[in-house]
Amino acid sequence: MVLKGRHDYQTDGDIAAEAAILTVLKEAFPGCGIRGEEEVGDRSAEDDHPTFVIDPIDGTTNYAWGIPHFGVVITRMDRGEVTAGITYDPMMGEVFAAEKGKGAWLNGAPLDARGMSDVENTVIGAGLPVRGEVRSVPEDVYHAALRRAMDQTSGVRRLGSSALSIAYVAAGRLDGFFEDGLSLVDYGASVLILREAGGIVTGFDGGEIRDPGAILAGSAGMHPWLLQGFADQAVSAA
Repeated sequence: MVLKGRHDYQTDGDIAAEAAILTVLKEAFPGCGIRGEEEVGDRSAEDDHPTFVIDPIDGTTNYAWGIPHFGVVITRMDRGEVTAGITYDPMMGEVFAAEKGKGAWLNGAPLDARGMSDVENTVIGAGLPVRGEVRSVPEDVYHAALRRAMDQTSGVRRLGSSALSIAYVAAGRLDGFFEDGLSLVDYGASVLILREAGGIVTGFDGGEIRDPGAILAGSAGMHPWLLQGFADQAVSAA
């Protein structure tokens, strides 16, 4: 295991998984572009060919410590737009997939995240940030939004894979999820999956997702409540 940065790890599994994915994609999509988190074989796409953005193990800390919850994320981009993607849980044998404008599925069964939510009877996923990880809002705002969720819902879960957490919202296993400091390799496919299932994904301010990667995801019924929490805390902090 290699320490790439503070609390940022790389394992032999990351490199081997990315190399295996590259081999398959290059054979299936000659001329495609590759952008991998581990940069094993990155290359630019030839004209009118897609680019695949790969996170070979989302949840590397879980993987490295032997916690069996992590995902493989492959996001397809055409002319800079996310058009398809899969988030695969190899330990559960579950494939979450979506294609823009055509819906989202879990192992072939359609997903629907359009429902309303009773806040008291919901479960929320969230990142528990290390020092310096929250950059989109003041840390006090993030921690207050987290405490609000802890106080008013049935529980908050930190699962260790943002990609699977967002996909779980699409599947109704979580009612919402938020975390800061994520990148396209982490969230690309899962954001499309949730949106195609009828859920909502924005930044903490309700706008577009921007660097440094604040993700506020929820079912159609739960997202407004989560968004209000960040808005209220921002006003209090002002």
